[in-house]
Amino acid sequence: MHLLKSSGVFGLSFIAALAARAEPPQSADISFEHPILQEARVSAPFGMRTDPFTKRPGWHGGIDLGAQWDAEIFAPAKGEVVFAGRRSGYGNMVDLKLSDDWVLRFAHMKTVRVEQGDVMEAGSVLGHVGSVAQSTGPHLHLEARSDGKQYNPKNIEALQFYAAEKQASD
Repeated sequence: MHLLKSSGVFGLSFIAALAARAEPPQSADISFEHPILQEARVSAPFGMRTDPFTKRPGWHGGIDLGAQWDAEIFAPAKGEVVFAGRRSGYGNMVDLKLSDDWVLRFAHMKTVRVEQGDVMEAGSVLGHVGSVAQSTGPHLHLEARSDGKQYNPKNIEALQFYAAEKQASD
């Protein structure tokens, strides 16, 4: 089935509408015990947005949490590191498997302090906030993934992004 018109905008809107309606898998078996960052604010939402580099509509498959350069990034729950390293577009990143259904992706990190196979407890440091790869400033790009699909992290019950909201002028 061909979903894109020649401009591509219809296709992106259609995809965004489908993603917005997607029901995420259950996360009740995950015990979220720690905020991901101590202080941050949501600087870019999940879904369709104007790409800051191309200035055209584009899909943003996670949320961006604006935070202080070098701030510690914490595991929000117990999980296994299934990837730790560098990937195109993401820079330094960590994939933390929380359950059979859920992986959280942490990207644009200044440093990664874990290795693949590490089992992390809630509150363990995964790395530090940076601005690596395709990035406009210090922030953490956070994705919630299940079965290869991206879901809005805000829809995961009990997942706490930060302990205190960072002021926009900081």
